[in-house]
This record gives sequence, C-alpha cells and structure tokens, in this order.
Amino acid sequence: MQAVKICGSLADKLFSRGFGKRDKRCIYLSPEEALYLAEKGTIKEEFSILIEKAASIENFDIRYLVYRDLRDRGYVLTVVNEHFEGRKNYSMSFYPLSDMDFFEPSKFMEKRMPLILSIVDGDGDITYYMVDLYEPKGNFNQLPERKLAAKPYGKRYFLFEDMEDAEKSTYGKNEGVFGHLSIFEAQYLGEKGIIDVKERSGNENEYLIYRDLRERGLIVKSGFKYGTLFRAYENSMEEHSKYLVHLIHEKEELQKISRAVRVAHGVRKILLLAYIKNEKVRYFKFSWVKP
Repeated sequence: MQAVKICGSLADKLFSRGFGKRDKRCIYLSPEEALYLAEKGTIKEEFSILIEKAASIENFDIRYLVYRDLRDRGYVLTVVNEHFEGRKNYSMSFYPLSDMDFFEPSKFMEKRMPLILSIVDGDGDITYYMVDLYEPKGNFNQLPERKLAAKPYGKRYFLFEDMEDAEKSTYGKNEGVFGHLSIFEAQYLGEKGIIDVKERSGNENEYLIYRDLRERGLIVKSGFKYGTLFRAYENSMEEHSKYLVHLIHEKEELQKISRAVRVAHGVRKILLLAYIKNEKVRYFKFSWVKP
C-alpha cells in the first residue's frame, strides 16, 4: 500500500498533531495513520478500501489495532519498520505482537531498552508488558563454615550433622534428625569445596542460572509453588522473596510468559526471564503496564 498524500490546510493541521511526513505543503501518511484518520472521518478516503489495500502487509491487523489503541490513549506515534515510537508523558518503543507469537530474546537484546510489547489476544484486547534488561543483585554471600558430610540419596543430598550450619547459610532444609540439599545446592557447594559431589544435576542451563544468582549475592530457592524455576531473596529469608526467575529459550510462547507475569504481579514480585547464550545468563525484567 502506497502512502496516502494529503495537502493544504488539512495537511498542516494533521502534521501539527503528529501525523505524516512533511513534503512542502503536503504530508504522506503511513497505512496505519491513513486508516486511523479514515476511521475517524478526518480524511475522505474510505476505510474499507484502505484496509483492503493494506491487507498484504504482514501482521497489519495486529499493527493497526495497537496503533489505534495507543492513539486513542493520546500517544503521538511514529511508524518505524516493525514497531512504533510513541510520545506522551515519556518516549517509548511499542512492538505489536499477537498472543500466538513468540518472544525471541536474542532479537530483542539488540533493541533499545526499555520497550513495551503490545500483545493483541484472540478477543482483540491488548495487553502491554514493559521489558528491560536487568542486573539482579543481593547482599548475601555466606557459605557453611566447615565442610559438610553430605550423601546422595535419590535426587537430593542428605546431612546427618551440621544441619544448623547449612541452614543458617541458607542451604538445604533442617528436619531435626537429618537435613537435605537440592541437587543445585549440592552442586554449587561442591564447586566451593564444601561437600563432595559425585554427579551433576543434568540440568545444566538451570544450574547456570542458580550459580549466577548465587554469585550475585542472592539466596536462591525453588520457585515451584509459583509455577516458575526459582524464587530469590535479596538480603535474607526473613523477608519476602523479591524475584521469580523463569528460564526461557530462543523462542518462548507469549502465553507462557503471560501466565508468569500474572503470577508475579499477583504476589508482588519482580519477574525475571533468564536467557542463556554462550553460557552467559542475561535477565529480562517483565512487568504489566497500562500505557
């Protein structure tokens, strides 16, 4: 679809409202701008004819619904290839997606952050997620004071002495007569020379995240009760955990991310999506926003 050309006083008025690209006394409207103005009755072009011409543009239905919603919210938008640059109280990049699309972390790592994913669901409603690269940090680096005699039984390592020392250091669980460590805790303490570990967890990517969070000074525990991989504490386990950490891959379903965001929002925690590339862990902070 070619850009729609508007000239004269109407062009001046529309340009002052942030529509079009100026060419002397005329402006050229993008397909999204032209459709929006046709829908509002501001220009004489027929909406049905314009949308038929725009049908060949990939994902145009999604793009237009997002553009329309943001304009109705008062944003001044500039169409830039696959996204919109929006200005209102602040400037932000909006990326239109369908709820059947995927979040591709390697693709978004190269973009200017923060940005907003603008996701259109099957009902045509739009959910907005703020996304930013994030560096979690904590203030807890305590290890058990002495080497622990831990033995592997099944998928855990058991302790029969020094349980208090391990638990004080936020590793494992003290059951009184015995204590036990998760396979990730055991592997990490094995690397630190605290226990002897014969087998690795087998979940190398999950362990890389566990180790990275511990090295950042965070206390790391299972996130299963929240439907995620880990929960992490910033200072101590006497306070509420600050983070929920979820492992994502090269293509992650937005439906899964939506569930994780909803849970994190409901329990007032920060959701971090951990992405691993070349054994380096990067974290995306996801949060629901109302633009």
